[in-house]
Amino acid sequence: MPGLFHQLWIATLIVSATVLIHLLGLDALQSIVRWHLSRFIGWLALDRLLVPLGIVMGLFVLHGIEIWLYAVIYWHGHMLGSLEEALYFSTSAYSTVGETGALLPVNWRIVGVLESINGMLLIGWSTAFLFQILNHLMGEEEGRHSLPKGAIARGRRRGPPKA
Repeated sequence: MPGLFHQLWIATLIVSATVLIHLLGLDALQSIVRWHLSRFIGWLALDRLLVPLGIVMGLFVLHGIEIWLYAVIYWHGHMLGSLEEALYFSTSAYSTVGETGALLPVNWRIVGVLESINGMLLIGWSTAFLFQILNHLMGEEEGRHSLPKGAIARGRRRGPPKA
């Protein structure tokens, strides 16, 4: 029966893993967008649909991986009765939906609560990432960025990205 410090240690390890997954995933998404924009010049009308859709789907996959990580830990640790129940609990906690009917054992509930805080922060990070990338690509932001500024802005003729 793990105590409070054990729960905090486990939660810290999981939070660290999800933050690392998220960081690497966001970097990969940005690289994919950069690759796409450098190779598919002239698809402006389609890019206004594909780029945001691709980023959102990529973020959805990232959050799915992070939710599954928690679910597998709950299931493998026999904290919930089935993988489906663990996944349902994890999705509800991560998204901060709240009450699911599934409850972690008392000696693991701190991990579940910290999953909610972790999920809220990662979803906020994703929102900021999405806004920053789209704002930059649509030509509204000043400053340095690794993606071509205004690459999918309305009325802009596309050419090779400028260095």
